[in-house]
Amino acid sequence: MASVYISQQAVNDLKNIFTALISWEKGSLELEHALQYVNDIEARCYSLLNKTHHFRTTFSIHKLYGDRVLTYRRNQATVWYIIYNIDKSHNILITKIISNYLTTE
Repeated sequence: MASVYISQQAVNDLKNIFTALISWEKGSLELEHALQYVNDIEARCYSLLNKTHHFRTTFSIHKLYGDRVLTYRRNQATVWYIIYNIDKSHNILITKIISNYLTTE
């Protein structure tokens, strides 16, 4: 049975997202809301097991981290890109989580 694994880099990305959310100068989130926000991203990572189609990465920066991407639109302004690879046994390794604000071509 295939599994989803989250690399140390992606774990660090989630921690950095949490830290940014609680310390954002324009309006930080309360701890509970920031934790839920990060948990929602993590849940999207694990939802990859249920996907039948896996999109290839298209942005150059994404290709540095993996072959596949799951797009998670959090709101009108923010999109999270979950970068990952799939092995021969259909296991999924999340390698990077990056926002549209850091994604440039």
